[in-house]
Amino acid sequence: MPASALTESVGTAVTTGAEALLAHRRDDGAFIFGAYHASPLNTAGALTALHFADPEGSAETIERGVTWLCETQRDDGGWAMPSVPTEPLTTALAAAALHLLAPRRAASAVRAARARFEELGGSAAVPEPAMTALIRQFHTFAGLPHEGAQRRLPLELLLFPGLSRRLLSLRLPIYASQALAQSAHRRRGPAGRALDRLARPRALAIVRDAYEREGATGGFSTDPWLTGLICLGLARSGQAPDLVSAAARWLRSAANPDGSWDLMPLDVTWTNFAAAALIEAGHADDPQLIGTREMLHRHQQPEPFDALGCPAGYWGFSSPRSWPMALETAEAGAILLRLPGGADDRHVRAGLAWLTATQDAAGSWSLAVRNSKPGGFGPCPQMTAKVVGALLDSGAGADDPRVVRAVRWLVGRQRPDGSYEAMWYRGGTPGTAAALEALSRAGRTEEHHRAAARARDWLLRTRHPDGSWSTGDRSGPGATRRGTVEETAWALRGLLAAGLSPTDPVTAAAARWLVDAQRADGGWTPAPVNEYIRGCARYSDDGIAAGLAVRALAHYRSAEAAEVVEATHERGCRRETGMRETGTGSFSLRETGTGAFGLREPGARETGPRETGSGETGPRETSPRETGVDESGARETGPRETGMRETGAHETGSGETGPHETSSRGTGVDESGARETGPREAVTRETGTGEGGGR
Repeated sequence: MPASALTESVGTAVTTGAEALLAHRRDDGAFIFGAYHASPLNTAGALTALHFADPEGSAETIERGVTWLCETQRDDGGWAMPSVPTEPLTTALAAAALHLLAPRRAASAVRAARARFEELGGSAAVPEPAMTALIRQFHTFAGLPHEGAQRRLPLELLLFPGLSRRLLSLRLPIYASQALAQSAHRRRGPAGRALDRLARPRALAIVRDAYEREGATGGFSTDPWLTGLICLGLARSGQAPDLVSAAARWLRSAANPDGSWDLMPLDVTWTNFAAAALIEAGHADDPQLIGTREMLHRHQQPEPFDALGCPAGYWGFSSPRSWPMALETAEAGAILLRLPGGADDRHVRAGLAWLTATQDAAGSWSLAVRNSKPGGFGPCPQMTAKVVGALLDSGAGADDPRVVRAVRWLVGRQRPDGSYEAMWYRGGTPGTAAALEALSRAGRTEEHHRAAARARDWLLRTRHPDGSWSTGDRSGPGATRRGTVEETAWALRGLLAAGLSPTDPVTAAAARWLVDAQRADGGWTPAPVNEYIRGCARYSDDGIAAGLAVRALAHYRSAEAAEVVEATHERGCRRETGMRETGTGSFSLRETGTGAFGLREPGARETGPRETGSGETGPRETSPRETGVDESGARETGPRETGMRETGAHETGSGETGPHETSSRGTGVDESGARETGPREAVTRETGTGEGGGR
């Protein structure tokens, strides 16, 4: 569509998208998007836990759950969340649960599931070692054969609080319960039994701290997956029967009428995505967001999480008692800053203080525990970039020590192809877009600018011909896969933040694609880009997709409006300059034979904004919008003045001229592109944790 038509369409999409978001606002100020997602993984975990915790009291609940699993098994024999391809982890655990609970009734379902599991690659296809151990554990319970021996979970690890926190992070309460169960069933020598006796009180204290700080409801982080694993471990250990009973009651109360269990609720996450989009769309002063601000205030954690060594001041993803998340804390703080009174909001100050206290020694941010080991909950480029944005929004400068250390870490964690990882989202696009925005805003050196240029070029290289983005993998089986709303929105916002003009063919095509993808109800169809267990279990989400799309299109609209204002100002300056230099206020530049944009004397080089062959404008070189992505190393010209638009391909700015590069993102691959063989694998394999984090 022509540029003018695109401008109008973007404005309409933003307006209708914002209205659709506001329709999901609950009376308490939170944004909730439809029914929670029924999860076969959570259902298998909850059913197994209830079988060991309270089989008689849970008989009806278990019966409904078994029926639901049988009815939702796919034709290929496997299970996964809606719109997600069949997953080996979910299939393996569902098969184990059915064989344990209904071996005769579900015999054919179990056979089909086991065949599908092997077709998918078996345990070798599960990239997280902790999840491979969990499959072995569930198969052992069910009496099913499995590969490899069950590794011991050393209970004595918990005698070293600092080490166990850094190694396990949010897995700590789950590990404690599972290690307690293992210690009750494994034979050990005198020394081993003595260590278990010493460590057992510490393990119970960890679980009880998590239980009590959530109001002793029996649920853990309002998540059926985490609650099921903790309940299962405690039930098999014979310890803390009061916690076991409370967890079983909570699981029964959380079951859907059809017998399934949902993913955890995402009250704060949904609210963050929706509120950020509405603010970008011009609704910061909307009275409807007053309740949202109050809801975020209520959900900030006023007490420390002692078991994890986390101070107070953070946000989690769901209830006012959910577990700490650096990503939600950064996003909530940035939102409150942009709402009325944000500069004086004590909740913002508390959140920023929490982020400051939890910055890793290397400059990064992990999910919850400072200096967590790399892996499922360790340092994350996207999370680090988001915190940098929140700090800059709060008034910190690019020379702030926290920002300096974070940017230095981001530069060092860039993959060779220019991309970055995101812990909780699939593929390279979300991490690369977030890092590009942070580097563009906070980069100060040539090294920073080169890293930004490489990130920008990776996004440009991995763009689909229709203007959209997906995982960034342009070769192999996924090469013809359609783009997604989420990844296209992330990429569009990142490129605009780096200085690409909204009139650039790349950004215009991305905006056009998002406009065309909008549904009649004002929302967007989500894709399975969100990680529940990294690399093992994914889900799609309407609220996240709609929030990202509205925010990206609103940012595009604002950038376009700013460019029009800037161009008008520049034309006024040129006209005034031209009239002064010709000594008259009555002749236009064209009438004096100068050309449209600058004065040229015979035989002289054009000195106006359009210097020969550059396409660069003088006034724009001093514009605050151009943050300086220098690809050549010669002169800092800003991301918009890199020569990309002259090439037509948008791929030559950084000197990377090779073929389309594939993203190395994926579980088991570190940010540098190499297979992680260090602390992450060593920790999970040595501890054998059968737990995975949920988001």
